[in-house]
Amino acid sequence: MPIVIILAVAGLIYLLQDRIYRRFWARNLHAEVDYTDRFIHEGEKTELVETLSNGKILPLPWVYVKFRIDRNGKAYDYRSDLFSIRFFQQIRRRIPFKPESRGVYTIQGIDLISNNLFITSKFVTVLEDKAMMAVYPRLIDAEEYRIPFQKMMGEIVTRRFMIEDPFMFRGIREYQPYDSMKSINYKASAREGKWLVNVFDYTVSQKVTILMNMDRANRYYDMRLYESSIRMAASLAASFEQEGIPVELVTNGIDVLTGDPIRVESGCGSGHLEVLMEALSRLEVDLAVQDFSPEIQRGVENTDPDTMYMLISAFFGRPCVEAYERLWEVHPSTQWILPVTSADLTDSEFKGADLAAAEPNVTLWNVEGSL
Repeated sequence: MPIVIILAVAGLIYLLQDRIYRRFWARNLHAEVDYTDRFIHEGEKTELVETLSNGKILPLPWVYVKFRIDRNGKAYDYRSDLFSIRFFQQIRRRIPFKPESRGVYTIQGIDLISNNLFITSKFVTVLEDKAMMAVYPRLIDAEEYRIPFQKMMGEIVTRRFMIEDPFMFRGIREYQPYDSMKSINYKASAREGKWLVNVFDYTVSQKVTILMNMDRANRYYDMRLYESSIRMAASLAASFEQEGIPVELVTNGIDVLTGDPIRVESGCGSGHLEVLMEALSRLEVDLAVQDFSPEIQRGVENTDPDTMYMLISAFFGRPCVEAYERLWEVHPSTQWILPVTSADLTDSEFKGADLAAAEPNVTLWNVEGSL
């Protein structure tokens, strides 16, 4: 008889706890996953912060927090972490996170999974989470684009209508080969032990339009050429904007969030540069693109002498080359950076070297030096 009573009591306790947990486990239970940074550059580290709060008197010995990390809309990583949380407690965990590549990383909802005390029943609830972080392209060493950059900067500085306004002082920076000797700040140079120059705003402002062609000759393309093109565009934009020169970005690369080709209007400053970097982080190389030669042609139709063009294109099909030739005729300062690999440079069938020899202002850039 006592055994029957014990079993009955045990059964009652089991049913009672199961009912209590089934009804109340998710009440005042909150979870959040967020990034410690809203943006970083490729190769940098950040953290994921998991926060679990239990705002009721019922403890939860087992709570699994599961979530998926997406990169540009595709599954990138899955996590499942076990918590044991007491009543009226909050637990926060920091998890090191180093994204492998450029892109927009999002948290696509959180699954909370728990059990009763005897782990015989499973309870699940789904919470929304909209955390997002942009991983900007890695900026490459300025030495990788020194020649085309200095050519264009030299053109900008020497144009006779680019007159500095001596009343609009903007700052001091390190001397560059294209700078005039009269711009040297001798006091600051003596103090820092290196040549520094004064930087002024201009009464007539030019702009640089970066044309980035993501077209491909066939399905078997080298991803390094296109990721390096994106890094080059980001690095050039950062360098020009550091010099106070407005930058516009035009590309046929597709924004993974909108499905449209990316275009960033001309602007300058840290806010504009962040907009441009985030746009490049959203570019998905795998998506099909339209022929870019019509965009190059629009530069031909633009007769504004204040606009200078920098083409970045690993693709050199005939329509692209012909559009570049027409653009150069209208804007002789136009330059083309053509990304290549070491294998390309040693391949007797590779026509990029012939293109660089035949066309003006074409620079072959071995991307393997910046990887």
